[in-house]
Amino acid sequence: MAPEVRVAMGSLGSRRGVASRFGRRRLEPPRGSREARPGSRRGARRNRGFESEPGWDRRLVLLGLGRSLGRRVAAGAQGDPKEDRGGSTSAQDGPAGGPGGFEGRGPEATDFDLEPSTSGEGPGKDPSEHGVLKRTYEDLSVKWTETPYRYKIVVAMALAFVVCNMDKVNISIAIIPMASDYGWTPTTAGFIQSAFFYGYLFAQLPGGWLSNKFGGQKVLPFGVVLWSAATAAVPFVAGDIGWLSFSRVIVGLGEGLSPPAAADVIARYVPVNERARATSFVFGGLNMGTVAGLTIAPSLIETLGWPSVFILFGVIGIVWCYWFNAVVPTNIEAEPEKPRERALAAEGNGSDAGDPAAEGDQGIPWGTFVRHTPLRALTYIHFCNNWAIYTILSWLPTFYKDSLKVDLQGAAHLALLPPIAGIAVSLVAAPLADGLIEKGVSITTVRKLMQSVAFLSPAACMLACIFSEDKQLSTWLLPLGLGLQTFSFAGLYSNHQDIAPKYASILLAITNIFGSMPGVVGVPFTGWLLDHTDSWTVSLFGPTLFFYVTGAWVYVRWGSAERLALPGDEDA
Repeated sequence: MAPEVRVAMGSLGSRRGVASRFGRRRLEPPRGSREARPGSRRGARRNRGFESEPGWDRRLVLLGLGRSLGRRVAAGAQGDPKEDRGGSTSAQDGPAGGPGGFEGRGPEATDFDLEPSTSGEGPGKDPSEHGVLKRTYEDLSVKWTETPYRYKIVVAMALAFVVCNMDKVNISIAIIPMASDYGWTPTTAGFIQSAFFYGYLFAQLPGGWLSNKFGGQKVLPFGVVLWSAATAAVPFVAGDIGWLSFSRVIVGLGEGLSPPAAADVIARYVPVNERARATSFVFGGLNMGTVAGLTIAPSLIETLGWPSVFILFGVIGIVWCYWFNAVVPTNIEAEPEKPRERALAAEGNGSDAGDPAAEGDQGIPWGTFVRHTPLRALTYIHFCNNWAIYTILSWLPTFYKDSLKVDLQGAAHLALLPPIAGIAVSLVAAPLADGLIEKGVSITTVRKLMQSVAFLSPAACMLACIFSEDKQLSTWLLPLGLGLQTFSFAGLYSNHQDIAPKYASILLAITNIFGSMPGVVGVPFTGWLLDHTDSWTVSLFGPTLFFYVTGAWVYVRWGSAERLALPGDEDA
């Protein structure tokens, strides 16, 4: 053990020993000492020693003061005041009657202990810091345990959706070096990217049925494991186009389970006056995932190569599953707040989904769903909403590169603006919708208002870009319009829980089947129109405007948030 190091600092409590302001401080010995006289060679040598290193004297003061106060606080917490080594003067009187005393010690005992730590924590580190960190961790653990179940799982699902879109968009960046390595043509690269949507389409109805039967909180981790494992496997199968396409199909299959699972959980455990915020928070994770994926992937590729993107993103998903199972309880029947959630949902003209096992024994009323006009309208709305998202986001970088003559890196950076705008808009749209419902505004009116804003505001931005002669206008106006489309989280994506809370996962699966078709049909159709017309207005903006306007009209005309009367509801 290193010997105790003591630095004689004189009467530190006196005015002469401590400067009245911060800065370079000259440490002076006690009054009357030879070393204190300016003409003393010994004093000059010692003072030069302290001042030879800038800030050294200040560090000594602060370190000593910190240790002194630490001992006093520890002694006070134990109820046993520390015995003063130089007399017992009060803190008010200071050492030997001087102001600002340190532990009541006199001038002869004002040395500051700068002894090395004996606990292996490094010099100058207070062992009590570990206690503070431990208490902080324990406090957070207690708060998390006391947090209502619906808040826990909403946060967990939002993080899962972040990972979801990270794994979805990573191929759009990695496909460039992959095509160069394997000599793929643009047609082959496009086929590989589109393979995702086949699995995504196929997963909708099974995902809705599984979520309805077993609960979305159990289906979602299974989907995350599926798509994460398939993502991590890409570098090992990339040499074979067939196996690579199959891995992307599995990624789509796993991610296709997430929307029905999320809709089921929100309908079960979130009251109607909180659903817009919950839906916006969860599905807003997709925007966060897009930003994270498009930001992280290029740097990883440049540093470690394209395989690192798939491996790292896949591992993140597996870690999420481990964390989810560790901190989010699955035995929800034991949650004390569940009766309160049922009451809140009933007051909001909705209800939770009840017990999954009991619901699984009931037949799904497919015929009633097909004949329900508001649900058919919602299906068309979902198609219109995703046409704009898939086609514009897929072709926007190319549009910027061709029409604005920006380089590829600049186009990629501009492609980040829509999801960033969507994150900002979601912070306004969801609280606004829930606030209107809490004030007594009809749920149907709120849903129609939110979805009308989601369609007509980006349509107006797009028209301004078409008719404006300033091409630079589209660099910020188009992303703003796509960001305003995030109002659909408080309209379209919240409407399934309003119509039939018990079967919200089934309803979202039905509408999302048609909502996924623009990814398979709309993106290549836009490219075909561009090849034959050489016009972005005709190929990209024209069809999107058509679906914006007609979608808003159909929803206002036939959309509804009235609860669908189903067999057995009177007993729910």
